[in-house]
Amino acid sequence: MIQAILFDIEGTLTNVNAADFMRNYLGILAPRFAHLLSPDKFPKQLLKSLEIAKNDPKPGQTNMQTFYDDFSKATGLSFQTLQPIFKQFYESDFPTLRCLIQLIPQGVKVVEYAIQQGFLTAAASNPWMPLAAMWEQIRWAGLSPEHFKVIPALDNFHYCKPQLGFFRELAESLGVKPDSCLLVSEHTEDAVCRELGMKLFFVGTLDSLGTEVQADYVGQLDDLLRLISQGNL
Repeated sequence: MIQAILFDIEGTLTNVNAADFMRNYLGILAPRFAHLLSPDKFPKQLLKSLEIAKNDPKPGQTNMQTFYDDFSKATGLSFQTLQPIFKQFYESDFPTLRCLIQLIPQGVKVVEYAIQQGFLTAAASNPWMPLAAMWEQIRWAGLSPEHFKVIPALDNFHYCKPQLGFFRELAESLGVKPDSCLLVSEHTEDAVCRELGMKLFFVGTLDSLGTEVQADYVGQLDDLLRLISQGNL
């Protein structure tokens, strides 16, 4: 029995060109560190350290701790030096990227309807940004952080997708078992959640899902809304 519905944000509840977004994100972030690192070195090291956090989680460490450990080691810059600059960026500059995002109205409807029907709801985006940035992205989807019981972020989670630990930690944070969760996502790599017994609603078509990946449901957000309303989850 499904008790919780987990919603990926980027590409699922919003439309975004990921490459365009990353180019603009790095384009406005790197100048804040120009007095410390060259414009060439900063983006490369940022992405490398985020990959370390994603692919090589450290026991007991948050993603943020793993990121800063690697980034600081590579650059010689301390957390105390780096963190205030990142914080100021996410407060002042990051919200300007909203112009690159298009919300999907059905996303708002399905999240709110799921809550009305008594489901626990959580965000399920990859936690490679701090909580303040994840809150902002939820607002870009036409929702508020209060719509979600759990919002994974760089500073509060210990794993990233597609690590199974991410999905396990998300379920544990909600107080439910993985097999009581339905993940809603358009990303095929999220299908690994099924190894824990989670159900997957793939937002897309059978053609876009491909033959290598399996999902429990395939369709659009309107189809998910119908499944919830019919009590068929």
